[in-house]
Amino acid sequence: MAKHIFLTLCLSLMVFTRVQAQTTINTIDPETTIASDSAEATSSATASDSGKLASPSAEIIERLQQKTDQDITETSGQKKSVLAAYLDEHPIGAVAWHNILQKAVRKAIASGLPANIIVILLIFPLITSLVALSRHVIGLKGFGIYIPAVLSVAFVSIGVVTGVIIFAAVLITALLTRPLMKKLKLPLLPRTAMLLLSVSISILALLLVGSVYKVSLIVDVSIFPLLIIILLTENFMESQLFSSQKEALQITFETLLIAILGSVLIGSETLQKLVILRPELTLISVALINLAIGKYTGLRLLEYWRFRDLLDQGKSARFKNKNGDNNSEEEE
Repeated sequence: MAKHIFLTLCLSLMVFTRVQAQTTINTIDPETTIASDSAEATSSATASDSGKLASPSAEIIERLQQKTDQDITETSGQKKSVLAAYLDEHPIGAVAWHNILQKAVRKAIASGLPANIIVILLIFPLITSLVALSRHVIGLKGFGIYIPAVLSVAFVSIGVVTGVIIFAAVLITALLTRPLMKKLKLPLLPRTAMLLLSVSISILALLLVGSVYKVSLIVDVSIFPLLIIILLTENFMESQLFSSQKEALQITFETLLIAILGSVLIGSETLQKLVILRPELTLISVALINLAIGKYTGLRLLEYWRFRDLLDQGKSARFKNKNGDNNSEEEE
């Protein structure tokens, strides 16, 4: 009897425990399940959002790193290592009168000075010589000698295509804003500051649109080359004070052409390796080129085309005079 009572109590306890457990599952599990599902959904959504953000960011970072590695103006890229390795592949002998600068360059690079900085300093006089040649011999105009040279370095840093796009945006903004500045009748300095404000707004809009639509040419722009291009607005305004708008545009486009040619020279790996391997030859060549340019006293090449009618008339007159003298000598 006692055994039956004990078994009955055990069965009752087991049933009660099972019922209580089932009740607990029914009352607690749905909330726990919902909370768990919600947490999983939240973590999944967060991971998804992070993936969406990380993927473009990773692509942009990778693209920027590749650009930095190829940029001669960046001291943190691999270009300096490539140039330093090129010097290691071409060792020189003992110190002599013709390689003192080479030895100093190699020692400085071994001490940590970026090789690309030395290359730019050696190529920059070549670019200024190109500007002098284009103006003194060919007859192109431009905003002085330093503006095209510095602009060519900016084009190398951000790319020629990107540089031309930004250059065109700056020029169009300046042309559209100039009539408004005339109506405001401001002095020169406030007028130039207002013009730079409009140019900055237009470039900001260009960068925002390029970033939204993932235009890599616009996203990869560095700030200092961008500021160099923007500052050309002041030169454009000054040129319009002393000449017509047509002539100012001509000077601007010729400056752009010289800068593009200069950027091609700076970006040439052959020239980069040559100047860092033979710095003495580079400096002597620049000096000789400028001496030759300074000795040129003839007409500029574009002037031959500009005054071709007068030159043809002069040739015809000399030819007639020569024939007349010959005829008079025959008659005598």
